[in-house]
Amino acid sequence: MALITEMQIRAARYANPLTQLPGNVPIDEHIDRLLEGGVRFAAAYCDLDRFKPFNDVYGYRHGDDMIRILAETLLLHSDGALDFVGHIGGDDFLVLFQSHDWQARCERVIGHFEAHSRHLFSAEDLARGGILTEDRRGQQVLHALPGLSIGVVTVEPGSYHSHHEISTAAAEAKKQAK
Repeated sequence: MALITEMQIRAARYANPLTQLPGNVPIDEHIDRLLEGGVRFAAAYCDLDRFKPFNDVYGYRHGDDMIRILAETLLLHSDGALDFVGHIGGDDFLVLFQSHDWQARCERVIGHFEAHSRHLFSAEDLARGGILTEDRRGQQVLHALPGLSIGVVTVEPGSYHSHHEISTAAAEAKKQAK
């Protein structure tokens, strides 16, 4: 009973308060376990594109709703017995896929997220295909609607040696995906 309580306290301490998903410490620990075990996996860095204009116009409550939709989508399309979903922070997530069909899962995540986040936008923004904001000079700027980018690094046994290397490679893959 004490061990279970300790594990629950540890999980709560490092969980993201918005999504209750594991945060950076459990993510890093899980990566290190996979590396030590010589496990083949794919590290998928998921990031919302053009999230700031959405958050600025619609407010943080709707922004939080969008982040929760993404978290739920990632959980729905991952295999709870094989895959690990973590919330790095803000609108950034990392999924450690041991599922062999990780690429198809990523494609389903993108489609599902797009379909299930549409209700967050006004009819005008949907019809226009973007969100209008003002820049610092008072000029109107049209931003495309937020979308999802997923950068993936496939990890073969012995190809990486630490979670630091994986996080750097995954961040680069995310940049390329954007």
